[in-house]
Amino acid sequence: MQPHLGLQVTLVSQLPTLQTQSSFTLPVKVSVQNTGSDPVTFLKWGTPFDAHAAVSGVFEVRDTADGTVLPLDVLKMSRKLPASTEDLLEVAGGQSLDNIVELPGLNLQEGHGYSIITQGIWHAIWKAPRVDVTVSQLSDFSGASRGEFRSNVALVNIE
Repeated sequence: MQPHLGLQVTLVSQLPTLQTQSSFTLPVKVSVQNTGSDPVTFLKWGTPFDAHAAVSGVFEVRDTADGTVLPLDVLKMSRKLPASTEDLLEVAGGQSLDNIVELPGLNLQEGHGYSIITQGIWHAIWKAPRVDVTVSQLSDFSGASRGEFRSNVALVNIE
């Protein structure tokens, strides 16, 4: 959970208890906090803020009783380069952004608890406001840093 360039990803620490259903769509609240004082801009691709986050492979759901990882659908995506400014998010210094990701098609069992994490790679982070990231920088990610992210663990129980 170490921040990369001041960005730290967290999940809600305790999700509510859910009632048994045959197949779940599990809402997960994700926050990214800028722990620094300067604005940071990041490329959303492959993060919990990606429009395809639920099927991008950045989430893991595990049964807490036996450690079994639940299968999640994962799609391999090709991205059109260069990225566009719509693919960027800015987090002001000391601020947070929140997103709800709906994880579909989970077979959660009654009486079980589950842990959820998100992890992956920041493909491009600029220590700058979004308006300062140029078209040239988007085409070759110049001036950007890369790094890994890993959230805390969120828990949910099924009744």
